[in-house]
Amino acid sequence: RKLVTMSAQLAAANRELESLSHRDGLTGIANRRHLEEYLGEHFRISTRYGTPLSLIMLDVDHFKSYNDEFGHQAGDEALKLVGEVIRDTLRGADVAARYGGEEFAILLPQTTSEEAAVISERLRSNVESKHFPHSQITVSIGVASCTSELCHQESLMNAADKALYDAKRSGRNRVETYGYLDGEERNV
Repeated sequence: RKLVTMSAQLAAANRELESLSHRDGLTGIANRRHLEEYLGEHFRISTRYGTPLSLIMLDVDHFKSYNDEFGHQAGDEALKLVGEVIRDTLRGADVAARYGGEEFAILLPQTTSEEAAVISERLRSNVESKHFPHSQITVSIGVASCTSELCHQESLMNAADKALYDAKRSGRNRVETYGYLDGEERNV
């Protein structure tokens, strides 16, 4: 009986460690490793069944300045609040992850480019209207989508990243959509 109890406790501890290894400790949302695993799985599904797949890259605008002016604890709190907005805005099937620093990536399975743009604008607006303790925070967002087997995981990530940097170059606090990757790269 004691062995069974210890075995159950060990199994529970292993499940907890597995869960923690896929979560960002600051924001509580998934980490980059988890997103990349999930992205690979959904690429296979999208390619096999021809369903749309979209990816959002989101970056907190002027985050270094925010940290410099208010301190790293305030910056951490701002990132937690951005994570909350992301969690509260997304649908159940979507996977959000802290991609690195002040950058987040969001996988939107079975979501067209147009739908992803609507979700992205909602995210942008929700962050902009959120109360932050020290100063308003805004985000820049890049969106990319694919629907054909010519689309590859790396090209989707690169396209979303390119759209994100287009949003930043165009003045920040905006959404830029790369569009569909179907063998031809184009902005829309």
